[in-house]
Amino acid sequence: MTQPQPVNAVAQVAEVADQLFRIRLPMPFGLDHINVYLIKETNRLALVDCGLDMPDSWDSLTAGFKALNIDPGDLTDIFVTHSHPDHIGQLARIRQLAPQARLYLHRREYKWLADRVYDYENSAHLFGEWLARHGDTELDAYRLIKSGSELLPNLQSGDTLLEGEEHIQLGDAAPADWQILWTPGHTAGHFVLYNADRKLLLSGDHLLTSISSNIGKYPGSTEDPLGDFISSLAVIKELDLAQVLPAHGEPLEQHRERIDKLVGHHRERLTKIYSVLEGGPRTAIQVVEAIWGQRATGFHRYLGLVEALSHLERLRREGQVVVEDSGPQILFRVA
Repeated sequence: MTQPQPVNAVAQVAEVADQLFRIRLPMPFGLDHINVYLIKETNRLALVDCGLDMPDSWDSLTAGFKALNIDPGDLTDIFVTHSHPDHIGQLARIRQLAPQARLYLHRREYKWLADRVYDYENSAHLFGEWLARHGDTELDAYRLIKSGSELLPNLQSGDTLLEGEEHIQLGDAAPADWQILWTPGHTAGHFVLYNADRKLLLSGDHLLTSISSNIGKYPGSTEDPLGDFISSLAVIKELDLAQVLPAHGEPLEQHRERIDKLVGHHRERLTKIYSVLEGGPRTAIQVVEAIWGQRATGFHRYLGLVEALSHLERLRREGQVVVEDSGPQILFRVA
């Protein structure tokens, strides 16, 4: 197994597989970095994810290219695994340097961004009503809808809105064949890149080494995000993989054991949420407050809400929870 080989400590660059380079970009959060990847094939140069749009991140990205003696203008392909700001944030700046590069983004991610841009007022109004129906009066619907809406890419000739199962040939030989696997859960249009010949998976936020990505139900998500996430993990579990390269954290080799732990984590969360409802019907935000307490503030409150809703929906589909939707607020109770 190829161990990450440092190329430049200042630029945080490492060769994690043959001609596949990780550039680690900083973020000003508890999760303090994102890994973006350069795939250097015989006749193409691909970037997977773009980093958060902030000066330190941009400096690190350009320093990474410089350390590898690669001109960003030579990029031929840009894959954005999903539309969260740390993955798509610097896309516009990168495309200014490489205007000919083809963009690959899932169709559902593009639609989610486009709906917020082209129907902002109505989207924010409906989102505010949705929050209120789930018991929240603190979150700012207009601010949440506006955040990230500026990231909608301008599509150009050659760009591809993906469905999943596409094969992208980045070189002349078979090992350069990368398959797109649609892995909804973290977002509706999240995808990963799988190379069967090289037994490699670029997993984005779908499969992380030491944390679980937020699995949320919200306007624009799939109907059953947690169920979709678990089903997507089951597909990944069957792959013959030597190495998983995630968007955060270190490379992962024992992917099946990690998947089992993630599924177990969410099963524990389902049990905990069910136990809250055993005390009587609750709104989703009351479930959040019961589980996360004072930590449920600001954006963490929103993340808790959508995470709770994805688990409540899974419990409903499993016949353990009933939804009462006839009053001013939606209530969940044990079946």
